[in-house]
Amino acid sequence: MPIYHKVANVRSGFIALLSLLFFAINVFSNPIDLSSSGLEDPESTVDFSEMRILDTSIVTDQFSQFGVIFEPNLFYRTADHPDWASVSGPNLRTGEPEVNPFSIQFNEAHLSAAVVLIAQPPTPAIITAKLEGVDVESFETTISIDNPNQYFGFEDIIFDEIHVSYSGATRLRVDNVQLGESANLSPMKITKVIHEEDEDLKFVKVFWNSRPGRVYAVYVSEDLSEWMELDDNVQSEGEETTFIEEDLTDKEKLRFYMVEDITN
Repeated sequence: MPIYHKVANVRSGFIALLSLLFFAINVFSNPIDLSSSGLEDPESTVDFSEMRILDTSIVTDQFSQFGVIFEPNLFYRTADHPDWASVSGPNLRTGEPEVNPFSIQFNEAHLSAAVVLIAQPPTPAIITAKLEGVDVESFETTISIDNPNQYFGFEDIIFDEIHVSYSGATRLRVDNVQLGESANLSPMKITKVIHEEDEDLKFVKVFWNSRPGRVYAVYVSEDLSEWMELDDNVQSEGEETTFIEEDLTDKEKLRFYMVEDITN
């Protein structure tokens, strides 16, 4: 249930509300598809040599102290295998039977992350970035052991999970999870309300901190009980979005505003 607070009194008596509705996600990204090196400057990389686990052990949260969890699980491999000549050192595999789909979940949201994915035989795949379980962005690709460019991921969005699904009858190896800069998940709020007059026209500008690619609805009330929707398709303008309510009359002395993120 949202919590509301008065945050502004402007000269005609309008009152705005601070709506503590958490934003969900961005939807504009820079996919990392078939990259030879992944992130240019990762904050950290998990290569699964950080701790040793018995070969073929189920892996879920054992590497959580290093920032990653695997859902529902993957399987640990301790050494090289003749069928995987390009893979060296400890890594994870999708197992037998195959775990498909699977997710790499992060302890916190990040602005970028990438991972090495190798498949034998090759398979079509869909790589999806998620935040709090909601899809942010995805792309289709091919994962193959024969491809020298094996990093997949995302940059320039906020996400806390990489979800991998594939359609081929194959086996996947997972290695070198790169984590970029962490993201600050600030709550969305109305930052200011400005009442303006231009000759006989009266209007109010409502400002709130927003995220790129989001869609918002704006509501108004005179008594905090009955709410009327002013617009349900306000497109994000980036880090700050503005909505203008026009053609106000002298009778409308008291107004409460609420903003909701309604992005699907």
